[in-house]
Amino acid sequence: MEKTYIRYLLEWAQETPFSKVPAIRPTFPEYLLSARLDGTEEQLSAVSIKKNLATARRFFHWLYDNVPGHSLIRPAWSKTLRAKRLSETDKKVSVVSFDEILAITHAPTETVQDRRIQAAAVFWYLSGIRIGAFVTLPLKAVDIKNGMVKQFPEWGVRTKNNKRAETVLLPIPELLEVVQAWDDEVRAALPDDAFWFAQLLSTTGQIDLIPQGVGKHRHNLARRNFKTWISKVGLPYKNPHAFRHGHIHWGMTRAKDMLEFKAISENVMHSNVQITDRVYSNLKASELKQSIQNLAQNGVNASDTEAKLLALLEDLLKQRGKT
Repeated sequence: MEKTYIRYLLEWAQETPFSKVPAIRPTFPEYLLSARLDGTEEQLSAVSIKKNLATARRFFHWLYDNVPGHSLIRPAWSKTLRAKRLSETDKKVSVVSFDEILAITHAPTETVQDRRIQAAAVFWYLSGIRIGAFVTLPLKAVDIKNGMVKQFPEWGVRTKNNKRAETVLLPIPELLEVVQAWDDEVRAALPDDAFWFAQLLSTTGQIDLIPQGVGKHRHNLARRNFKTWISKVGLPYKNPHAFRHGHIHWGMTRAKDMLEFKAISENVMHSNVQITDRVYSNLKASELKQSIQNLAQNGVNASDTEAKLLALLEDLLKQRGKT
């Protein structure tokens, strides 16, 4: 197990020398809140986080004592690698806002890899897909024109608990243009059973026309690519699961009744709406305000708005009461 914990440390540090890791943000304890190396998206258990941090402390103590040039990682700093150092704000659900996804949509791209990861990020938001499933989607599973994605395990898509579903893309033309452009590019080069997140040649950076099988940790490649690109274009980094949260929040702020709320829940393959409500109901005050204002659009009068809002809140309270 120590090897697994060290892998998390290496993934966090990336190319940063160990002598300079105290300057990395997010910190290692904060990074562990969203880090997974097994393709799943749930937060590591409290026990796993504590063991990861204990391993890191031992490792840095050893470096400080035995390897010259590591004075910055003195014991006083190593002792900060504890779960209690996690801030309350970092424990909240991370969400990609609509403004953030628009910024990503309009960010510059220079290479095939840039275009691939930009399209990937926009796709995460439009579909709410988990990254483990995304990196294993074949081209035949994606229908941008009709706004559908087939998450079929029998096609090799690695869904959570082997669930099978057809996912609807959010109808946002400005975002769909980006994924359609990548879809056109990759379909012109590859057959339907190749990956939508196409493999690239390490020598040229171009699409690999003879793609090979991929390992079970391909999601880490997508994460690294996204971190590199988002840093290059000067935008803030959020983990891939935050795009799934953004997808759900976009729908929640526009849901007019419990039926639409249920549709959002089913679209992200939740087994029931209680899960969606429990995990994603911490909307910011501005989002709550916008949700209420949305109910007043399209000529709906104040009394109708109040009635719809009360009905929606009543439905949510009933659902919470059943958990």
